[in-house]
Amino acid sequence: MQLLDLFTDNAAYVGFMLTWAVSFLCAYSYGKVGRIISGQKTGGDIKGATAEEPVSVILTVRNQAVQLRHNLPFILEQDYENFEVIVVNDASDDDTEEVLQELEMRYPHLHHSFIPPGSRHISHKRLCLTVGFKAARNEWILLTEPDCRPQSVYWLRSMSRHFRPSAQIVLGYANYIPGKSYLKRKTFFFNLYHQLQYLPWATRHKAYRCNPANLAYRRSFFMSHKGFADDVNLLGGAAELLVNRHSTSENTEVCFMPESKVLCGNISSARQWKFMRNTYMETRRHFKHAVGYRLLFNLKQLIVPLFYCCATLAICWSVWLQQWAATTAISLLTLLLFCWKTIQFNRSVRALNERPCYLSFWWFELRLLWWHCCSWLSYRTTPRGQFYRKAF
Repeated sequence: MQLLDLFTDNAAYVGFMLTWAVSFLCAYSYGKVGRIISGQKTGGDIKGATAEEPVSVILTVRNQAVQLRHNLPFILEQDYENFEVIVVNDASDDDTEEVLQELEMRYPHLHHSFIPPGSRHISHKRLCLTVGFKAARNEWILLTEPDCRPQSVYWLRSMSRHFRPSAQIVLGYANYIPGKSYLKRKTFFFNLYHQLQYLPWATRHKAYRCNPANLAYRRSFFMSHKGFADDVNLLGGAAELLVNRHSTSENTEVCFMPESKVLCGNISSARQWKFMRNTYMETRRHFKHAVGYRLLFNLKQLIVPLFYCCATLAICWSVWLQQWAATTAISLLTLLLFCWKTIQFNRSVRALNERPCYLSFWWFELRLLWWHCCSWLSYRTTPRGQFYRKAF
């Protein structure tokens, strides 16, 4: 009975210390990308690296003439010795064809193909990527999107440093262009946070997912696994499912170098962001060998509001009992955790050449669990037919 009474009297303090310890350990993982980048920088100057592997860059485009005209020159003018750019036009009815023909006159290493509007039972994205892979002349393929552009002219050089003989897949970092609006800030943080989780995970385990705007893949590896044969009618998640199903801890490399960063066009509306999250929720259903990653990721999401609740309860309990020493200790430990989290998170953010997050980090981190719950509820109420291309 005495032991039970002792635990009951101190349950608030025990809960606080347990959640504080778990939060402290989780915060350490926020700085892993920064530590990895520090190690990668010891490999020499990227500007002086010798380009060896020929590369084919593939983009699929549909009615995005404006984005192509703005972003494609950043890819075509890369400082690289031997590369080609293949654009697969998915039956666009705007000025895409004219833009491509105009750019081909200026850049002889640009080629494009055309997909007629006829297929009903197969994902056009997967069909376009398959055409691009078959048309590529080089073994290494780099995938990106027409609304994205490399931040540096050394994008291909930095990615190619990971084209080792044992590598079949190379993951890269990509994120939206930072903005001042609330939508731009939260989508930027959401994308950044997720990549700080699944990119370091791929350095030691089978890759969970990838960013389709910055992904390198061996052509022979794609062909040997029959491409997208397992999910030809699923509309979204082409690149992510490709990586999730075929990645191993031995054949996957991750490039964190700032020169390899890709800037993506911002999401235009909250509806578009909702649609993208719903599409990912459906894609996630088809992931394999994802239990370990999901357990760890969900723990990091759940521990944040749980710690706030335990900290608030412990402070209120200590004040109620007038245990001012406990109140001071809890407050100092909470402040220490806040500083530790901010330091570790911004270490990785700075290493990626992104703007550091301070007060906004705490607000957005606390809202992550809410966003994921909303995504799950929205997905559960969305008809499954919206995620598949039907035969008729």
